[in-house]
Amino acid sequence: MSNLLALAAAGLYGAADFAGGLATRRLQAWRVTAWSQLIGVPLLIGGILITGWTSVDPRDIAFGAIGGVLGLVGIVALYAALSEGTMSIVSPMTGVLTAAFTIVWGLASGEDIAGVQWMGIVLAVGAVVLIAADRTDARMTRTVFAKTVGASIGFAGFFIAFAQTSQEAGLIPLAVGRGLSVPVAFMIAASVRSAARPPTDSLGIVFLAGNADVAANIAIVIALQRGPLGISSVLVSLYPMFTVLAAMVVLGERPTAPQRIGIVLAIIGAALLVM
Repeated sequence: MSNLLALAAAGLYGAADFAGGLATRRLQAWRVTAWSQLIGVPLLIGGILITGWTSVDPRDIAFGAIGGVLGLVGIVALYAALSEGTMSIVSPMTGVLTAAFTIVWGLASGEDIAGVQWMGIVLAVGAVVLIAADRTDARMTRTVFAKTVGASIGFAGFFIAFAQTSQEAGLIPLAVGRGLSVPVAFMIAASVRSAARPPTDSLGIVFLAGNADVAANIAIVIALQRGPLGISSVLVSLYPMFTVLAAMVVLGERPTAPQRIGIVLAIIGAALLVM
């Protein structure tokens, strides 16, 4: 079940990143981040009421707060990178780096990965590398690359932090993180004069980004509380496949031959990891 939830989170993150990337082509990154964080709160409250919790200790609260801040860093850095670079390059690169950071952490923490799962990891990571294959029209400046690395560190930290929370705490740590990230995001947005409500013609795409992100967070937090960090993080790292597919359909971005192969390998790798 944890593996299926992680894969579902990948699809939702892919949708959120695509919507967030489009929104930041019209609006400032912090404006999109702050409002998308706020818009997703009702869905998170609903998730908490549905899933419930039995006990919450200080460790859950602490890691929820840490995860919330790191997740905020990851989102704003990714949205900024997506607004300046090519979606079908930035998103997969973020996925590869995030998976690498979390796998190394998991192994260092003593996680045991079976042989078949290693095969799935190799295929999944290789698939994301192929999906991020170089293109002649790609925009990958030093600034975009730095923001991509920053996003990867933020997301890896988010996964690692929430993997430390207990199953008994349910989604309370996620609520703690969101309770911290929303005011911080608005304070920073206000400091750069970009806290105003998005215009009506952009509100829909921000709404989609915010709710898809929260739904993905709910799925991955439950998965991390029940399953291994390494496998869950690799499955989530497949989210660029969904971002690329959305860019192909909506923006007409044409995938290269390596990217097509990468999508096929991603499906095979996910199947091996979910088994």
